[in-house]
Amino acid sequence: MSKHKAVKMALALTLAIGGGIAGIGQAHAETYNASSGYSTTTQGAGQWYYGQMANGQYSNLKYNSTVKRWEGTNGYPWVNGSDMHPGDNADATRKWVSPGKGTVSLSAAVNKRTSDGDGVVVTIRKDNAVLWSKTLLNNTETTPDNLNNIPVEQGTAFYFTVNKKDGKNFDQTLWNPTVNFTAASAAPASPAPAPTDTSSVSVTNYGAVANDGKDDLSAFNAAASAAKSQGKTLTIPAGEFTLGGVFTIDGIKVVGAGKTSTVLVSTDPENGSIDLKGDKVELRNLKHEYKTTVPRGNGAHEKNSITVRSATNFVIDSVNVSKSSTAGIMITYGASNGTVSNNLVENTGADGIHMTNSVSAVTVENNAVRGAGDDCIAVVSYKDGADLPVRNITIRGNDVGYNSKARGISVVGGTDVLIENNKVAETMMAGVYISVEGSYNTQDVNRVKVNGNTINHTGIQEPENHPNVLVYASQGVIDNVEFNNNMITNGAHRGIGVWGDAAIKTITFRQNTLINTNGAATTFSNGTIKLIDNIGF
Repeated sequence: MSKHKAVKMALALTLAIGGGIAGIGQAHAETYNASSGYSTTTQGAGQWYYGQMANGQYSNLKYNSTVKRWEGTNGYPWVNGSDMHPGDNADATRKWVSPGKGTVSLSAAVNKRTSDGDGVVVTIRKDNAVLWSKTLLNNTETTPDNLNNIPVEQGTAFYFTVNKKDGKNFDQTLWNPTVNFTAASAAPASPAPAPTDTSSVSVTNYGAVANDGKDDLSAFNAAASAAKSQGKTLTIPAGEFTLGGVFTIDGIKVVGAGKTSTVLVSTDPENGSIDLKGDKVELRNLKHEYKTTVPRGNGAHEKNSITVRSATNFVIDSVNVSKSSTAGIMITYGASNGTVSNNLVENTGADGIHMTNSVSAVTVENNAVRGAGDDCIAVVSYKDGADLPVRNITIRGNDVGYNSKARGISVVGGTDVLIENNKVAETMMAGVYISVEGSYNTQDVNRVKVNGNTINHTGIQEPENHPNVLVYASQGVIDNVEFNNNMITNGAHRGIGVWGDAAIKTITFRQNTLINTNGAATTFSNGTIKLIDNIGF
């Protein structure tokens, strides 16, 4: 063999196993391809893992040497070198874990092997954040975009997940992603001393002490006041901190070390909310829980976990809300231009995420809500003085229900609301509820779109016997409501209902799939109902 050919073969082998070549003085680059890096013996070889995702929890699969693939119980889900197939109770997941700090660019074209079946939902996540998701209904190849130069730390995980959508038949999916990893430049041999962080202040600088069980509220308030006066971010390190009353954040960013690392514990169940106010206020990367709770009672905002009071340009991201006497995240008093994303809200006394009192221009996306004491995500507009309807709301990519006590996603008075690509399951009342209610004196509903959602086994509670989807008016007017491309399955008592004694105008159902085995498929007793290319109606 010539020396020239030997060099070429060595280079090809290096690239195949995930190695890259960087010039002297350049950033170190590596390429990891799922197929060429596929291991039949070891989880984590070449940074690749083969697993399943169930209820948001990842676990590794076991290798079956007979069929040469990693698989779960009874053979599903499974992952091999190029393909993936979901199971009935778990998604097929290929995971890549970053070997260090740097940036990642993904090349991840994907397609179903066949156009048969009801389709699959494919998702790319970075840790808990959804980067891209799409429903594939046929075997047309789809290429995700805008997945370049993503910052990573050592241990950052990317999940490539295939969900069965409804049934798993014909769901084999070709997905052979490539991860291009560029390591951060190495530090100089003799680094200069790290500069003092002048952009933030820590609660520990003002007397807060983690894990001592003592009330840290006065230290938190002092630190927040200093951060605002100095125009800095307020940081909270890992550990458990105790708060004896309402903690108010006014126009600053508050950042913890992670929603499993930084834990704020409120000890007064009547007076423990984290209140957000002012412009450009942010709350990120922590957990807030109540030590004890009390009955919902009058629904006072001081008993919420988080209350957004008139804030503008606000962000609540990667926060775990664990227990509250009333709402999990309450957005009220005209708050506007906000984002509520990537949060886990569980075991609340009232709604999980609630928007009311003239709130506008809020996006609620990629949150999980479990065990809500009332609706999981709610838009509610009361006829209360000069209040405007809640408006320009986007509710997208959320996963809600799971023993929640009322509806999954509701619009009870409101205009210009988009409900898109959410999963709703196991709620006591309707999965999606659009209403004007006389008993609560709510405003009219106009221009609501419900697109691409999966609504499964809701309306469980008796004697209400709600359908999976319910449009209801006991006063006022509901108009211009559209349901497009939704998968509505397995209603506990019935499929879809449109009824009530007040004015229901145009309700459009377009290209929805209804699979209903209990009670009536549809009950349309009011309104102008337009049916276009639906299945199962």
